[in-house]
Amino acid sequence: MQCRMPKAPLLMADRVTGLVGEPASHGKGTVWTETDVTRDAWYLENGRMPPGLMIESGQADLFLISWLGADLLNRGERAYRLLGCKLTWHRSPPRVGETLSYDIHIDGHAKQGDVRLFFFHYDCHVDGQPALTVRSGQAGFFTAAELAGSAGVIWSAEEQEISADARVDPPAVVCTRAVFDDAALEALSRGDVVGCFGAGFEATRSHVRTPQIAAGYKRFLGQVDEWSADGGPWRRGYLKATTHISPDDWYFEGHFHEDPCMPGTLMLEGCLQAMAFHLVGLGYSLDRDGWRFEPIPDETYSMICRGQVTPTSKELVYEVFVEEVHDGPVPKLYADLLCTVDGLKAFHARRFGLQLVPDFPISSHPLPDDERPAATLDGVKLDRAALLHSAWGQPSRAFGPRYAAFDHLRRAPRLPGPPYHMVSRVTRLDGEPWAKKAGAEVEIEYDVPPDAWYFAGVRSMPYALLLEAALQPCGWLASASGCTLGRDVDVRFRNLDGEGEVLAEVGPGAGRLTTTATLTSVSDTAAMSIVAFDVVTRMGVQDVLRLKAVFGFFPDAAFEDQAGLSVSDAERTRLLARGGSLRYALPGRDRLALLSEVPYLALDGGPAGLGEARAERAVDAADWFFRAHFFQDPVQPGSLGLEAMHQLLLLVAMEKGLTEGMVAPDFTPLDGAHRWKYRGQVRPTAERIAVTLAVTAVEGARIEADASFWVDAKRIYEASLGTTVVDAASRDGVQCFWRRFLGVGPWLGEDVLLGLFDRFVGEVHVEDVEALRGRPVLYVANHQTAIETLMFSLLGGSISGVPMVTIAKAEHRDSWYGRLLPWLFAHPDVT
Repeated sequence: MQCRMPKAPLLMADRVTGLVGEPASHGKGTVWTETDVTRDAWYLENGRMPPGLMIESGQADLFLISWLGADLLNRGERAYRLLGCKLTWHRSPPRVGETLSYDIHIDGHAKQGDVRLFFFHYDCHVDGQPALTVRSGQAGFFTAAELAGSAGVIWSAEEQEISADARVDPPAVVCTRAVFDDAALEALSRGDVVGCFGAGFEATRSHVRTPQIAAGYKRFLGQVDEWSADGGPWRRGYLKATTHISPDDWYFEGHFHEDPCMPGTLMLEGCLQAMAFHLVGLGYSLDRDGWRFEPIPDETYSMICRGQVTPTSKELVYEVFVEEVHDGPVPKLYADLLCTVDGLKAFHARRFGLQLVPDFPISSHPLPDDERPAATLDGVKLDRAALLHSAWGQPSRAFGPRYAAFDHLRRAPRLPGPPYHMVSRVTRLDGEPWAKKAGAEVEIEYDVPPDAWYFAGVRSMPYALLLEAALQPCGWLASASGCTLGRDVDVRFRNLDGEGEVLAEVGPGAGRLTTTATLTSVSDTAAMSIVAFDVVTRMGVQDVLRLKAVFGFFPDAAFEDQAGLSVSDAERTRLLARGGSLRYALPGRDRLALLSEVPYLALDGGPAGLGEARAERAVDAADWFFRAHFFQDPVQPGSLGLEAMHQLLLLVAMEKGLTEGMVAPDFTPLDGAHRWKYRGQVRPTAERIAVTLAVTAVEGARIEADASFWVDAKRIYEASLGTTVVDAASRDGVQCFWRRFLGVGPWLGEDVLLGLFDRFVGEVHVEDVEALRGRPVLYVANHQTAIETLMFSLLGGSISGVPMVTIAKAEHRDSWYGRLLPWLFAHPDVT
C-alpha cells in the first residue's frame, strides 16, 4: 500500500507545472498543478465543476507528500486520510473552458505516537483571481487497526452554541411530506419537483431548468427518513437521509488503489445535495427558473473528518441542522452538517453556507458554431450563440454591456427558446441602437432544418412556426432599440395585434428564411411601451409572409385582473353549447396536437348559417411551450392559439365535405389575408382553453371563419382566418408541393413540367394515402415509357410529401427530357 493519487475518474489534476522540495527529505515543499474544466467532463453540473470536486482537484498534496518520502516511512503499512481543513470560496465554481491553478504547500510534519501527520494549505486561482482557499489542512497515515478504532467526531447538536437572533424565514410553500423514498429523490434529480414534494410546487413544471440535485451515480443523497422546515434540536429545520453503501459503488475503484474508501469531498457533495433539497422543499425555487446552488463565498467553513466509508460499510447517514434561512432575494441556508457511518460520526462541518444564485439554462448546453456573417452590436457578434443567449442565456452576451444589469436578479424580456426558437443570426441592423425611434430596421435569418420537428406528418411549415419566424425579429429589435432599458421595474413583452398575408408555403427544402422587420412607431411612457412593426419574410427572392404587428412592454401590474375581449351573446352561447358528431380525428401531431375534444359542432350554425364549432383542451403546466416561451415568463405563444384555431377550421372543413372526391386531400397553412387581436394570456396556472369559430365563407375548396380563443371562460384572442383544401394528386397539389420543396415561386421549369402533367396525366388512384404520408418511396420506372418516370416522380413526391427516388434506364439521360432537366434545375433560385 503506497500513498497514491486517485485513479480516473477521480484523478482530477491534469498536470504538474512546478515542484519545489527535496525528494525523500521529509521536509517542506510546494507543488503547482492545473485542472481543465472541459465540456465532456463527467462531473459537470449546470456547466460547472461541483464544489466538492473543486476541493478534490487540489489532491496533489498526495503527490507532494509522496515526493517528500512518506512511503519510505510508511513501508506499505499505513494509509493516507484527510483529517480536516478550513475552506473559503471566493467565487462561483469554475465553468466549462476555465482552468484551475493550484498552489499547494506542505508546511510541516508531526508525530503522535506511531501516527505521522502533516500540515498543508493551498490556493486555487482561476484566470489569476482567487477561487478557493484551503487553510489548516491536516492529514495523516494510519494502520487499518487505527482507522477501525477511531472515536469519530466529538460533536453534538445539543451542545453546539448557535446564534440566538439568526434570520429564519418561513417556507414559501408548506410541504406536507416528511419522508421521501429513493424514487422521490430520483424525481428531484431529474427536475420533477412535484414528483418529489407534491402539491404546491406545480410552478416548477414549466421551468426550463429547475434547481435540482445531481442525478445518477453523482447523486449521493439517499432516502430522506426525516425532514422538517422547523424541526430538529434547534427547531429551525432538520433533515436526515440514509444512503446504503455497496462494495460496487463506483468511487471505490479509483480512490485509492489497494485502499478503497469514499472521498470526503464526495461526502461533502452529499451534504450539499441535502442542503439543496431543503431549500427546494421550502419552495424557494418556485420562481427561480435556471438558478443553481453554490457555497456562500468569502466565509470560512471548518471541516473535520474522523471516519471512513469503505466497501464493508453498510450505510451513510446525512444530517442537516439548520441554523439560519433567508428566502431572498438570494436564498441562503446555513447549517451544521454531520455524516455518520454505521453509527460512527465520521464528518462534521460547522455552519456551512449554501445559496441559490441566478444562472441560465444555456450554461448546460454547448453553444453552436456559426461561421456565416453576422452583424455586431456593442461588441457582440449577433450570431446563433448571441440569439440563444437572448432566449436562455446572459442578456449582456445577447445585447452587450448595457444589459449587464439583467445578468443577475433583474429579468429582461426574452426570445422563445428551443424548440420554438426561429431565428439564427442578425445580418443587418440599421438605425440608431437604443434610441427608441421609429425607422430602426433589422434583417434576421432563420436556417430551416429539413428534418425539423414541425415537418413531421405535414408537408409544409405550420403557420404558427412561420409566424414566429416573422415576429421574433420584432421582439429582438424592440430590445435592441432600448425599450427595456431605463426602467425601475422589469417588463414583459406581449403581442397585441396583427394582420398579414401568407403568400407561399415553406417546405423542408426552403433552406433559409430572411425576415426584415422595421420599427414604424414607438409610444413610450414610464410604465410601458407600445411598438409597431412592418415585417416581410422571404424565401430566397420570394415573399412568403407580409404583416403588420403591434407589441407592448408591460409591468406585472398590467396583467392583474385582465378583462380580456368583449363577449357577445352569440359568442357566449357558442362557448357553452354542446352537441354534434365527428367523423375525423383532430388534426395536429406530437407537439402541435393543441386540441383534445370537440364538444360542439353545428354544420349549419353561426351567423352565416355555414357552421360553428368549439374545441377544448385542459392546460398542463408541463406543456412543452411553457418551457419554450418564455424563460422565467412562461406563457402560451399567441401563435399556437392561432394554430389551434386553424386546426378546428380544418376539422370543420372536413366535416363539411370539402375533401370529398379528392385522392390525397391536403390543407395549406393559413393562407391569404388574416388578422388577430390578443388581450390576455394563458399561464401555467390556467385550467382549460377553448377555441370557438363561426364559418363566414365557403367558396369551392376554400373556407374562412371568425374565431375566438378562451382561457377559463375568458375570451382573450380573436382572429379572422382562412385555409384552402388541395388535392395532392391534382395539378394544383403538385404545383404547391414542388414550389414548397424547391423554395421557389413561379419559374420556367414549373411551366414545362406542369404542361407535361396536363398532357399526360389523367385519373390518379392511390390505394392508401396515409400509408405514403411522409415516407420515402422507391420507384422502378418503366424503361420503355420515359415520360412515365417523370410524371410518377412529380406525383409521388406530392402525395407522400417527400421527394421520390426514381431508378430509370441509363439511356434516359440522353433523351430530350434527360437533357432538359439539368438545364431547368440550373435556375439560380432552385434550392
